[in-house]
Amino acid sequence: TVTGFRVAGGRVTAVETSRGAHGADGVVIAAGPQTGLLAAMVGASVPLAPARVEMIVTEPLPLMFRGGVDGNGLYGRQVLRGNLVYGGGPHEWIDVAGMAAPEQPSTPLLRNLARRLAELFPGAAHLRVIRSWAGIVENTPDGMPVLDRLSDPANVVVATMSSVGFGLSPAAGKAISELVLHGRCLFADLTPLGLARLAGTPPDWRERLGWVAAPERPPARLLAGAGRRPGGR
Repeated sequence: TVTGFRVAGGRVTAVETSRGAHGADGVVIAAGPQTGLLAAMVGASVPLAPARVEMIVTEPLPLMFRGGVDGNGLYGRQVLRGNLVYGGGPHEWIDVAGMAAPEQPSTPLLRNLARRLAELFPGAAHLRVIRSWAGIVENTPDGMPVLDRLSDPANVVVATMSSVGFGLSPAAGKAISELVLHGRCLFADLTPLGLARLAGTPPDWRERLGWVAAPERPPARLLAGAGRRPGGR
């Protein structure tokens, strides 16, 4: 666990962790929902709101289509075995305390996905959800990634993809490597993705956008026709 940074001469010289310090010529802060917390340790403000997102898998049914079919706020596809694999919809905004790993499964969010999947495919509304998985994404106020090298400390790069990392990861990885090696991206102008655009973000920006964490709710049964079967496939 990272606990701090040693800074000297306008540069980070070491990363301090719970297992000791590690010398560094350059540092990339790309820690998902903890990116803002780590950036604050070197004096940089990166406004981020973490959210829980989930995917669900249904029982198999005869193939209806090939490729992905999006709609009703969902994205996904039917796999060759016949299962519908879908996610999407409104994020479930959460708070992440320090470096703690947030809880991931969320029955209320599964209910939302199951209901909208049944609306998207009425002929599959009888299927049960047999598996799900969840992850945490982080979002900037404008929904755009941040790829930037700080001026102070001068050897720190901040990277957060604002929940669109899968599609952009090949280009983002190359851009980050060039920011580390050359101080700038050689193949694209990253100014629109810089931290300067977020400098005027008000402290209550999450409240203004309605991105506040909801109170924890007790577990609820899934919708009729969408109950999970433990260990199912």
